[in-house]
Amino acid sequence: MWKVNNTINERYLKVFELDVIEPIFFMIQETVIGIEIGKIILPLQRKDIWNQTAVFLALSINKQKMFSYIMQKTISGKKLEDVFYDIIIGYDSKHVEYIYKLYCQQNHEVYKGNYSIPQSQVSEYFKELFVNFYYSNFFVDDNIWNILAGEQYNRGSFHKNFRTENSRLAVCPYCDMDTIVAISNISIEHFLPKSKFPLLAMNPYNLISSCTACNKAHEGKGEKVSDAPIITPYNEMIGDSADFLVDFLTGKITLNNKGGPEHENFFKLLKLEARYSEPFIFECVDDAAKSLFLTLSHYGSPTKESINSYISNTKERKEKLSFALKSAIINYPQYKLYK
Repeated sequence: MWKVNNTINERYLKVFELDVIEPIFFMIQETVIGIEIGKIILPLQRKDIWNQTAVFLALSINKQKMFSYIMQKTISGKKLEDVFYDIIIGYDSKHVEYIYKLYCQQNHEVYKGNYSIPQSQVSEYFKELFVNFYYSNFFVDDNIWNILAGEQYNRGSFHKNFRTENSRLAVCPYCDMDTIVAISNISIEHFLPKSKFPLLAMNPYNLISSCTACNKAHEGKGEKVSDAPIITPYNEMIGDSADFLVDFLTGKITLNNKGGPEHENFFKLLKLEARYSEPFIFECVDDAAKSLFLTLSHYGSPTKESINSYISNTKERKEKLSFALKSAIINYPQYKLYK
């Protein structure tokens, strides 16, 4: 619901793209073309053909050492150079070019703020490359980041940068229902799931710090993909399009969409209508409103503007349910007494 940005993490992940993802693509393409024209004869006696490519040989000594390191990284008994080998013997240059173009197209759309992207088939070895190696392993590898950025970078760094850039955001930007302060309650969430959009696994604007609930299928979005059109907190302040109807007789909050179909799809994707209708959510909002009026009662008769300013300065982005709280407060008899 909260409008956010991610430019600090973008700087790190752009370096990763330029210095790791693209060179590996170009090494693969160079090798596959070499096989097709007969310059490279299969089967290879050794799998380290990547270090004979012109792409690798043109790198600095430091970058060559980095690739020598990452190509030996092993996941589930398989080295990255094994995946490289599987790709060069399994696909022709047209397929590699197709995957690279798809990678560029999908990432370009997300950078433009378009998340209504059709799912395309990505071959298994490329999924393995992007999800298992790049995202799951290299994202948290200190040796790689020390060469790329001159410092450590990991998931904790991502969350710290995200929080700092977004006004010390302490609540989940998806739901505004839970905090993202405790390590056990914060996830790097892929808005377009990496299982279905693996080529977006390292795009900073497909990654967002979210609460654990929003990242789970039974409570939040999980691996689901929304129908088009859809937006994310990177597009706008989605909470401004949420209308919270507070019924004090039944003790229930109803979330209605006052935006467009893209907002409706967002609310459905995160199951926010059902999650906000829980009686305990009403209790939390009601208690917060009562506490607020009790606090303000010690300051005479503040204006409505000062009440709203108080909420903005002390609640928003720091305490959960502030969008719903503002809706609840205007329905209290106490609020109507203020001018």
